[in-house]
Amino acid sequence: MEKRTPLKRHAALIELSRDHHDGLLLAQLVKKNAPVYRDLPVDPNDKITYLKEQFEKKLKPHFQTEEDILFKYTKGYSEKIEMLTTELTGEHKLMSSLIEKLDSQIPDVELMDTFAHTLEKHIRKEERVLFEEIQKTLSEEELNELSRMLNNR
Repeated sequence: MEKRTPLKRHAALIELSRDHHDGLLLAQLVKKNAPVYRDLPVDPNDKITYLKEQFEKKLKPHFQTEEDILFKYTKGYSEKIEMLTTELTGEHKLMSSLIEKLDSQIPDVELMDTFAHTLEKHIRKEERVLFEEIQKTLSEEELNELSRMLNNR
C-alpha cells in the first residue's frame, strides 16, 4: 500500500486546512455504520441535529470564506483554478441543499451518508488539488496578501 506524504501547507491556507480536518471528522461521524465516538451522538436523530448545528456554525461560514475571499482572490490565475473553484462552489450548494433535506424527526441515514461522502471528497479535492495548485501558481507575495485577507475576515 502506497503511503501518502503529508502535504506542506503555506501559512495562508493553514486555517482553512484546520477547518477541513474538523470537516473530515464530522463526515466520519455521520457516515452510515460509523463507529461510536466518545461524547458525540450515536442515535441517527441526534446525529442529524448535530450535523445541522455544525453545518450552521462551522461549515457554512467556512464555505462563505472560501467563496468570498479565497475563490475571488484566486480568480484569473489559471484555468485549472477557475474550473476547480466553479466546481467547488457547486459542491457547496449541493451540500447546503442536502442539509436542508435532512430532518431529525424522520432520520434519513442514506441521505446523511451521501452528505458525509460528498463532504469528504470535497475536502480532499480542495486539499490535494486546489490548494496545491494555488501554492504552485501564486507568488509568495500573493500568498502573503491572501493570508492577510483571510486573517482579517
